Amino acid sequence: MSAQTAGKSDRGEKVDFSHCLFFSTAALNRRLTEFAEEEFGKIGLAPSHGFVLLVTLKSPGVQPSEIARQLSFKPSTITRFLDRLEQMGLVERKLQGRTAQIFATARARKMEDSIRGAWKSLYQRYARSLGKELEQSLTEQIGQARLSLEH
Repeated sequence: MSAQTAGKSDRGEKVDFSHCLFFSTAALNRRLTEFAEEEFGKIGLAPSHGFVLLVTLKSPGVQPSEIARQLSFKPSTITRFLDRLEQMGLVERKLQGRTAQIFATARARKMEDSIRGAWKSLYQRYARSLGKELEQSLTEQIGQARLSLEH
């Protein structure tokens, strides 16, 4: 939010939220989530499940904590996603002592091209809407902001 708009609002006057980073990124996230749900929905997955599968396909035996770290989710959220993916027959957990290792099943491996295709379609959809230059700039700046806020 800019200093000019912070706290200003008379009755009857519309509040301009366009200068608020929280509002702007939340609105952008809602729209991108719609795009992602449509693209991944074509292959029967939630977007988050698709990205969890991409990690497990690339790193067989990955630990849930590493999936959480790579995707910036809480471990409890990853556990819930893995429960669902296990029910769908797309991952299996193997215990090594007290440590769980996650493996993609043969069914998930057969879906890998479709998952990558959904991700590519999602990218193409928002890059086409935003323009490549804006898309690249936003991705870089939001990534930097995310890292700054995590520390």
